[in-house]
Order: sequence, then C-alpha cells, then structure tokens
Amino acid sequence: MPLALLAEILAVIAPLFVLAGLGWIWARRGRPFQIEPITLLATNIGMPCLVLHTMLAAEIDRGMLGTMTLATAIALVIFAIVSMAALKLLGLPVRTFTASLTFPNAGNAGLSLCLFAFGQPGLMLGILFFAVASLTNFTLGQALLAGRGNLREVLRSPMIYAVLAGIAGNLAELHPPLWIMRSLQVAGGIAIPLMLLTLGVSLASLKVKDLRNGIILSVLRLSMGLAVGFGLSTLFGFPDAARGVFIIQCAMPAAVINYVFAARYNRDPAAVASLVVISTLISFASLPVLLLFVLA
Repeated sequence: MPLALLAEILAVIAPLFVLAGLGWIWARRGRPFQIEPITLLATNIGMPCLVLHTMLAAEIDRGMLGTMTLATAIALVIFAIVSMAALKLLGLPVRTFTASLTFPNAGNAGLSLCLFAFGQPGLMLGILFFAVASLTNFTLGQALLAGRGNLREVLRSPMIYAVLAGIAGNLAELHPPLWIMRSLQVAGGIAIPLMLLTLGVSLASLKVKDLRNGIILSVLRLSMGLAVGFGLSTLFGFPDAARGVFIIQCAMPAAVINYVFAARYNRDPAAVASLVVISTLISFASLPVLLLFVLA
C-alpha cells in the first residue's frame, strides 16, 4: 500500500476512533454523560446547522441530489427484503431484527467518515443518505417494532426541514450573508464531535448477551451493505466521491437508535444491543479495508 494512501486512510479513521474512544473511556470510568439531552442538542441544533451550512456552501452536480436519494431508497428496500428472507431462514424474529439490519448507522459513524474522506461535497451526499434513512426508520422502522409508525416525531424534527431548506437554497443558488454562514458553521461544528462521543458512551453501556446470533447478523449487515452499496453505485454510474459516500453509508453497522426503539417497544433489546455492539466493533476493525476499497 503506498504511504500516501495509508496516511490518507489514517487521517480519515483517526478522528472517529479518537472521539468514540474518548466517549467509551469516559463512560467506563463512570463519569456523568447524559445521552438524551446531549443527543437532542446534537440533532436539534448541531445537525440542522451543519446540514444548512453544508448544503448552502457545497458545490455539487444538481442531478446527483435526486440520484443519491433514489439510490438510497432502493438500497433500503433491498436491505429490508434480504433481511426478512435471511431472518426467516435463520428462524429469528423478523419484527425484532429487520429494522436493525435495514438501517445502518449513517449518522454517528457514516457522516463522520463521509466528511473526513470526501470533504464538504461528501458530507452533503452523506446527509442525503442519512435523511432518507432516518425518515424511513422513524416511520416504517418503528412500525415494524411497534405496529405503528411515528410520523409526528419525524415532522417535529428540525433535521428534515434543514435538509429541505438546504436543498432549496442550493438549487436556488442562495448566498446568505457571511455572518449567517459563519454562525451556522460554528453551531454545526458541535454535531459530529458530540455524535461520536455519544456513540462511544452508548457502546460502553450496551452489553453483548447473544454472541452467536450477534456475529451472524453483524456479518449479514456489513456484507449486505457492502454488496448493495457497490452494486447500486456501479448501476447508477456514480463518480468517485459519490460512489465512496454511498458505499460507506450502506456498509455502516447497525444504528444505535434501533436499540432505543427495541427497548421502547420491548422487542428483545438485549439481542438488538448485541447486534449493534458486535457490528460496530467488526465495522471499526475493517474500516481500513473499506476505505482502501473506496479511496484507491
């Protein structure tokens, strides 16, 4: 491997490991960390500001906005179909695990990697993937676990309106005053560090109680994500940055929010926690290989 490529890969994964690792150490040492209010701060203030600043500042092929959105929707449908079929073959409860296998961690981990690997244009495309996945998870994902979706919670999320406003502003070529852009940039700067710290704290608090099924389902989540990401990015003819972003987002581990939903609706949260932890650990261990694949 060329030293320049190795240095590039290390530069991408180091912030993720450092910040998530600090969160894990903080939690393991028993230091206070209130996940819910910090998550609300990151998702209701940090993320919307980050989204608006990124989408208003980034220069990107306009056609790629719709293409990335469509490809993400198709990927999620494929994930759901393959997951349901695999769970039936394995004799595992479909309603418990389908959402966790379908919706990757496109926020905490995925957005960070998209930013560090491909800069602001990569972050913008990663945000589109994240927005589609989040919208679907809060509706159809919760419907699988609870028997009903939560569209009201989606409509109350500032993230959705920030995405819509950012896309509209980008298409209209709006150029807000410098003081607005810098304010958005500073406020949005808290989002990714807080999300990575929260990821580390969450991993420290979750316990692995179903090792065998956790490993099997984790391998399914990651391998399915990589295969679908590569296949659809090739089918749609994505250029290098968009291809890398799409593969990264598809190949992320199970999202922590799926454990929260499983606990809320009493759908074997211990088993879902095992899937989240194991898939995250495997993903982190294999990140150099994934990045070598998308950056080479």
